[in-house]
Amino acid sequence: MKAAALALLVASIWGITPIFEKLSLVKASPFTVMTIRFIFTATCVVVISLVTGKYKEFSTVDGKTLLWIILAGLLGGIVGLFIYFVALKQDLTSRIAPITATFPLFTALYAFIFLHEPISIQRIMGIVLIVIGLILINWNNITAPVE
Repeated sequence: MKAAALALLVASIWGITPIFEKLSLVKASPFTVMTIRFIFTATCVVVISLVTGKYKEFSTVDGKTLLWIILAGLLGGIVGLFIYFVALKQDLTSRIAPITATFPLFTALYAFIFLHEPISIQRIMGIVLIVIGLILINWNNITAPVE
């Protein structure tokens, strides 16, 4: 399957995930939901790793790579996900999910700063479109009078 088709499949899966997350937060706290989710996910990944023999690759990971893996897990998997669940519990799924989906804007900025990746005119136009899309999705909130 081509990478673009796989990416679209992932987007459709990630599109339904916030619905399940919002439903799980109705009667449970963000911390509880996150904990159960991580236990379930970790169990599945460990089983798959054992069944496929991929666990043998763990010994090839050097210290610097391990540090990057841990930082990504800490920021994206723990801090970011917890804050996302708190926001999701407090507001509409259709409002929170699109806001968090603006992460490519930040990725482009961070990639420019830390990885020295170029920012092309097309990328700048994409960033502008992301911001315009976010404004359009949240237009009623932006134009609503403050109560």
